[in-house]
Amino acid sequence: MRSTTTLAALCAVTALALTACGTDDDKGDTAGKSGQSVSASSKATPSAKAPGSEVEKLTGPQIANKAMKAMKSLTSLTTALDGTVDGGPMKYRMSSANNGECVGNMSFGTEGKVELIKTGDLIYMKFDRAFWKSQGGKDGAEAADTIGDRWTKSKASGSDFKDFASACDSDTMLSGFEAGPNLARKGETTTVDGKPAITLIETDGDETYTTYVATEGKPYILKMIIKGGKEPGTVTFGDFDKPVDAKAPTGDIVDLDAP
Repeated sequence: MRSTTTLAALCAVTALALTACGTDDDKGDTAGKSGQSVSASSKATPSAKAPGSEVEKLTGPQIANKAMKAMKSLTSLTTALDGTVDGGPMKYRMSSANNGECVGNMSFGTEGKVELIKTGDLIYMKFDRAFWKSQGGKDGAEAADTIGDRWTKSKASGSDFKDFASACDSDTMLSGFEAGPNLARKGETTTVDGKPAITLIETDGDETYTTYVATEGKPYILKMIIKGGKEPGTVTFGDFDKPVDAKAPTGDIVDLDAP
């Protein structure tokens, strides 16, 4: 199934390109590299001149480090991405918590869509016909006819779904947010969905990475953009530390663990 690819893509995104390396003491400005990503629709607009925040007074590497530490401290968040992964389009939106609860969806262009809920030790998924057929061949077509648009459920630890379930744990998703040296350069101040932010920029070959860090409240990463390269796109983060309302679906549910 596409689950392994999806998780790998998410991990690559959250390695955070330019902020995947900063210094532990928030004082480094030596070289570093980082990851890849994908695209959501959050709008960034130049902000009016105003007294600089404490974050704005720091160097690029220092801002990157503070942002990494802030993200690492989260107990929950929502991640949205829309871009190119493995040569094909992918959209993803997931609200996840460090207790493993999550609710979200993902789509792979013409290869289909998946809805996902994980609560407790069970994972509920609903696949559209295009997904069944693109991932399962003849068996997938039969599954599409048999299951249709009903929800399925399975143990989250099951071999077919554990990669999907791993994406539900915010601690797992944020595990790549580590401090280390970097060459993040400060860009302009701006806003992301009305929130004041400062941009950090890094280039690697034909790829340009831009990260938007909040300058009010905690210095969370609000948005990342990659331009150029083979996997351009954007990822946005929000709903910081908000409870994840993961409730089991109701109705006719197909138990994939049933004998």
